[in-house]
Amino acid sequence: MNERRFELTVDDETIVGDILDATNSMDVPGALFLHGAGQSQRQRQRLLREELATLGLGSIAFDFSGHGESSAHTPGSLQKRLRQAEQARQHLDPEHRVHTVVGVSMSGEIAIRLACSDAGDIDHVVLMVGAIYDRAAFALPFGPAFSAAIRRPASWRDAETLELIRSYRGGLTIIRALDDTVIPYDVADLLMDAAQSARFRRLIDLPGADHRLSEKIAQDAGLRRRIATAISAGKLENREEK
Repeated sequence: MNERRFELTVDDETIVGDILDATNSMDVPGALFLHGAGQSQRQRQRLLREELATLGLGSIAFDFSGHGESSAHTPGSLQKRLRQAEQARQHLDPEHRVHTVVGVSMSGEIAIRLACSDAGDIDHVVLMVGAIYDRAAFALPFGPAFSAAIRRPASWRDAETLELIRSYRGGLTIIRALDDTVIPYDVADLLMDAAQSARFRRLIDLPGADHRLSEKIAQDAGLRRRIATAISAGKLENREEK
């Protein structure tokens, strides 16, 4: 499989990422991967992306500012992450042929906003232990004020993304880890209920998995194949799966 590294200037940051083509294909990749928070970076999903490539789906992934190889000149925020995701997609995919976005943990919020934007054309949203946040937290720089906003009990029930996803007409796949102590169990149910206009909705529950799902996927070949198949199956008919 062919890999191409890229650098992209977004505002005051240098964003570094790579394009991984599908096996025996030079087509524009179909999936955009958005990693989570903490110590996360784009390589966390590398083995999953390689599995996808064997199924005929190439991918793009990049490090958000402050992570991996990207710069960290100013504090990050959800708003800043969304802009970086938008710019990466527009720069690398001028013909809008990226049809799937995979949001991990914190980037569940970003994936939904990207898919529901006016420049959408995202046909499949995949959330892996995906988070959503109180609308008041969106523009706050990561730090004490952001932490205070998201730690308010059940603040995620006031997420703007719950409103945005109501009009989303693509497919929605939510992968929920049943032992996750970071993302409340009800988040997936709220999103499934809100996505009434979606072409299909699938909820995949994983017993014995916690919030470190990316690590588990990297270590478990069978699970990695199952998740890759779910991501690549963006043409499924309407159904819900548990």
